[in-house]
Amino acid sequence: MLATLSEEPPKSDALWTYEWKYDGFRAIAAIVDGEVAVWSRNELDLAPRFPHVAAALAKLKLPDVVLDGEIVALDEYGAPRFQLLQQGEQQKMFVFDILWLDGHDLRKLPYTSRRELLEKSLRRPPAQISISQILHQPGAEALARAKSLGWEGIIAKKSDSKYDGRRSKEWLKLKAQNVQEFVIVGWQPSTNSSNQIGSLHLAVKEKDGSFRYAGKVGTGFSAKLRVWMKDELAKDVVAKTEVRDVPRIRDATWVTPRLVGQVSFTEWTADHRLRHPSFLGLRDDKEVGEVVREAKGRGPSTEGRGSKVVAKTRAEATESAQKSRVVLTNPDRVMYPRDGITKADVARYYELVAEPMLRALRDRPLSLEHWNQGIHKPAWFQQNIGKEGPAWLRLVETPTRTSKRGVKHLVVDSVDSLRWLAQMSVLTPHMWASRAESPEEPDWIVFDLDPAKGKGIEQAIDAAIIMRKLLDNLELPSVPKTSGKRGIHVFVPLKPGYSHEEAAEWAFSIAAAVSSKVPEMTVERSIASRKGRLYLDSMQNAYGKTIVAPYALRAIDGAPVSAPLKWSEVTKKLDPLKFNIKTMPKRLEKVGDLFAEVFEKKAKLPPLK
Repeated sequence: MLATLSEEPPKSDALWTYEWKYDGFRAIAAIVDGEVAVWSRNELDLAPRFPHVAAALAKLKLPDVVLDGEIVALDEYGAPRFQLLQQGEQQKMFVFDILWLDGHDLRKLPYTSRRELLEKSLRRPPAQISISQILHQPGAEALARAKSLGWEGIIAKKSDSKYDGRRSKEWLKLKAQNVQEFVIVGWQPSTNSSNQIGSLHLAVKEKDGSFRYAGKVGTGFSAKLRVWMKDELAKDVVAKTEVRDVPRIRDATWVTPRLVGQVSFTEWTADHRLRHPSFLGLRDDKEVGEVVREAKGRGPSTEGRGSKVVAKTRAEATESAQKSRVVLTNPDRVMYPRDGITKADVARYYELVAEPMLRALRDRPLSLEHWNQGIHKPAWFQQNIGKEGPAWLRLVETPTRTSKRGVKHLVVDSVDSLRWLAQMSVLTPHMWASRAESPEEPDWIVFDLDPAKGKGIEQAIDAAIIMRKLLDNLELPSVPKTSGKRGIHVFVPLKPGYSHEEAAEWAFSIAAAVSSKVPEMTVERSIASRKGRLYLDSMQNAYGKTIVAPYALRAIDGAPVSAPLKWSEVTKKLDPLKFNIKTMPKRLEKVGDLFAEVFEKKAKLPPLK
């Protein structure tokens, strides 16, 4: 019996029972005359793959029985993780239904009766076997709990539902995280090794039987799996893909759809692509024909300019901090002496703006600006993260252009990761334009408008207005934000497929052309050569270069932040100090995440003449 995806819990909680949604392999286990068989939905024999579970089932002192459940591996916090199951970590089966017992077919009994028989039959199971937990709370609360604890979601089962061997609306699945299967339709080569894949191209099946492109995933792989995938996919290479909506992609190798992978992601974009995907593992228990886009009454994400962000309240931030894995040491240490802002205040700010900040930072290598003794003492920068971070932090190794050794960068992908930044007195994370999954492909071009020494933001405002008019004439979208100090950053969102070299060459050509016609601007890197002119910096578009992250704090009095703007705000009245640690959470509630447009509006660069 399969559950139907639902956006919301049922309205009448009294008629439903809620259980955890387990992230693993669905399994039917039969014990007959002491012999054990464990099968997947598509009749794959799971006993050799999960021998510890099969051995534990054999120890059950039961008459002939058929059980339904999920084989999982648990992380250190007790939550199932499909990646751990793929890595061969300790296996466990959570049983949630009983279909047959001692010659009696139980499938026509109501769910509550089957559940009662299940609990009586499995009173003292072996350690590798457990009964699924019932969540004794309303559906909305149970789903919120699943989200806070990092579970995939919950299952709602109608209390009088019979066991029907098909997908049914009497079982509902409600996801706290987006996880589903995708068909693998190609790969990109690795930049590190010729015998590895760098990333996988994904698709879903449409109603007419065709496949539609869903994006690519490049994180979540071990080195061993990257090699195996290259060898396995090489058997299925085709000269041309039949997948719909495939963008212009260099060096792609396409394959006949045969393998299925499970992927987590934050959401679907407006152009039907996955945002922030991470590979969890192969699903040899799923057929290619089963893989469709899971959706219920909701189209692609429409989150963009002005999308509302419900910033956390201070009470919610405090509650979240109490549940965090990060305990602040010296929370009363003053980071901003004039304003009395402490390390605890910085951590609380990160909590309050976590949603839009994580949207911008997720899967991006970072460089960190530490201020261990407050903003009036020297700072230090860090790229390579060593053993100082806890094991749960996500690190990605990026290849360098100057040596064979890579650099291990921090990737901030959770509220706890943001809180760790506060613990380490990091006020300003600087982010790459590309993601760890595709480090060679930037998501944007950025122009850094840097006023001359002694000049204020007024010089950057004039330059930003000129840049906007130029980009509008080229029919290119653009998103401005303050640097948090005197400068303004102007972003041009890019379609997938461009390299850093292409982006940097295009940006420099535009900057050079503008500076040649506007005497108040220059592309001279030397401060002495600028002679009071604004520096139109396009050099941050090269590989490995960074820009101050949106919503990041800056180390000057008043604790201003790098604030995304509406173009209507870029006037002589613009004061960057008004966007600060105290005002930004309320601004988000009012105007939403203005930086989100960078991820929604993708542009093709016009050729340079």
